[in-house]
Amino acid sequence: MDNLNVQKFEARSVIVSDKSPKQMVVILNGSVGIYKNYKMTNETFIGSVEQGGFCCEQSLFLNKEHEETFVALSDVLALIVTRNDVNEFFAKYPDAAFSIVETIYSRLAEVTVELDKLKPKADTGQASQKSTLFPDGHGSYTLPLMHGKSDIIILNKVTCPLCERKFDSHYVLNSRLRQVEIEPDTRIRYKDVEPLYYSIITCPNCLFSAESTTFATAPKKYANNVSQKVAPYRLSLVVQTGDERDTFTVFAGFYLALLCVPEVFENHELTTAGLWLKLSRLYDDCKDEKMYDYAVRKALESYNYVYSNIRINDKQTRQVRCMIGELNFKTGDYDTARQFFFMLKADKETPSMLRTQAENRLETIREIKKNESNNS
Repeated sequence: MDNLNVQKFEARSVIVSDKSPKQMVVILNGSVGIYKNYKMTNETFIGSVEQGGFCCEQSLFLNKEHEETFVALSDVLALIVTRNDVNEFFAKYPDAAFSIVETIYSRLAEVTVELDKLKPKADTGQASQKSTLFPDGHGSYTLPLMHGKSDIIILNKVTCPLCERKFDSHYVLNSRLRQVEIEPDTRIRYKDVEPLYYSIITCPNCLFSAESTTFATAPKKYANNVSQKVAPYRLSLVVQTGDERDTFTVFAGFYLALLCVPEVFENHELTTAGLWLKLSRLYDDCKDEKMYDYAVRKALESYNYVYSNIRINDKQTRQVRCMIGELNFKTGDYDTARQFFFMLKADKETPSMLRTQAENRLETIREIKKNESNNS
């Protein structure tokens, strides 16, 4: 690039630190990690910059000291732009200059929006934010969140296993739950509280999300994998913790978990199927039939994949058969549903609750088929 300064950096080498000159770095090839307190006991991984991106622009344009350390996550080829050669850079590469200015203004606009969201407002539980994290058709909902109003739900201090940020997260005291009924699809309902709304933990810093039973077990070595997955949403997505947690955060937690879980945990396929099943129940609670059907079909797709491709034990196999039968029933494929419920009924080791579920659904399918025959 003529007289401009292009440098190579080996993986794990420091590209910019607080002792570096005031300069901007344009990533030509590779990936760069951003760290606070690098190689200190309170080291925090903030995120990454990929090929075509840039960093440290505040140091260049505002003459500020570098506050973070930038480390090569792979072999990196980078263009170093100092205050002495910034005019040459802009003159030779006006498209790049426009892209940088456009990105800076975009970031400023996003910060303004997020600051506006932080202004005090009534906590209605309404999912008022929009985000590309959600699929088309996802709306704005209100779930009956009971934190702060029930002694069954308590606040715990949680530490994110990936970025080590500490934050408040809700915990449901299962010993205090009072079962009200078991619905035809085996969903258990409890008095006053729905544990499903608190089953996902989301870190407000790095956006790592997972079910509360596995959140703390995530290996830190996968922090960069997660960072790359959630990078498109980091600046525009604000999740609430503690008693500020809202319906938006509940849904965002599930969709973030769908991104994060495959990056962090082995044999994640069954967990992924369960996340889609739980999402279908969230949409059902919100009375959104279109998104409910969408999530049901995604859950069915996931459970079918597990059943056909993943080695699971006998207990899990029976549970998956029940779910496939139930989800086919919900989508109107009664013939396939009947096949799976028959398998459950014929298996002598099927637990009584699943057997009852299978028998009830088989009876319902018989009635449906009978009515169809009479009306034909």
